[in-house]
Amino acid sequence: MTATDLEAVAAAAAPDVLGSYLAESVRPTGEHTPGSAPSVRTTEHEGHRITVTTTYDVVVDGTPVTVPLHVADSGMLYSPGLPYHQFTSALDAVRALMSTYPDHFGRGA
Repeated sequence: MTATDLEAVAAAAAPDVLGSYLAESVRPTGEHTPGSAPSVRTTEHEGHRITVTTTYDVVVDGTPVTVPLHVADSGMLYSPGLPYHQFTSALDAVRALMSTYPDHFGRGA
């Protein structure tokens, strides 16, 4: 890695830059695109290739929200918006994102 590469990585990891990027990853879209962020996992078993695609369409208060939820091979869910968290439930993941980024989800009930 060159000095320029290290500078670019350091700039991208700056708290304000990284925080803005993570916050944008959970912003409501205003339009719904089914299947826009599938999580694809693949493996091989006894000479066969297996592909499992999981798609979550998240709607909060009637508004579609782009929430990239990915499923690890372990079955745990994670989201780039909360990079150090894992969830057993998609609903728990969305609740955590809403609590972390309340300005992106309106006032609620």
